[in-house]
Amino acid sequence: MTIQLAVQLILSALIVLGVIVYMWRMPQAGERFFGWAPWLALGSAWGGVLAVTVAALLWVLPWPDRWVSVSFLVLDPLAIGTGVLVLWIYRGHAGKLPTITAQILQSRVGITLGLTAVVIGYIYVMTHKQIGSPVGV
Repeated sequence: MTIQLAVQLILSALIVLGVIVYMWRMPQAGERFFGWAPWLALGSAWGGVLAVTVAALLWVLPWPDRWVSVSFLVLDPLAIGTGVLVLWIYRGHAGKLPTITAQILQSRVGITLGLTAVVIGYIYVMTHKQIGSPVGV
C-alpha cells in the first residue's frame, strides 16, 4: 500500500509540474488579465492564512477528518493556485510598478503558506490515520 501511495504522490507532483511548465510556455497576454491580479493576490494571501490556521487546528478540532478534506481540496489549492495565477499574469512585468511588486509578494506569501498547510496536513494524516483508511469519514 505504501508503494501505491508513493506512486500517486509522484504522479500528482508530475501533473502539477507539467501544468505549470505549460502555463509558462504560453504566449504572454500583455495586460489583458491585470484586472484579476489584485483580487487573486489578496485571495492567495488570505487563503494561505486560512489554510495554515485550519491545518494547525486539526489537532484540536472534534471532527478533524472532515476538515482534512476541506483543507486539502479547497483551502490549499485556493492559496497555491491563485498565487501561481498572479505570478503567471505578471510574468515579465516584475519590478515595473510598486503595486505589481506588492502583489507578487502577496502571491508568494500565499503560495508559501499554502505549501506549509499542505505539510502540516500531511504530518497530521501520517501520524493520526492508518494507511489505506478513508479520509473525511
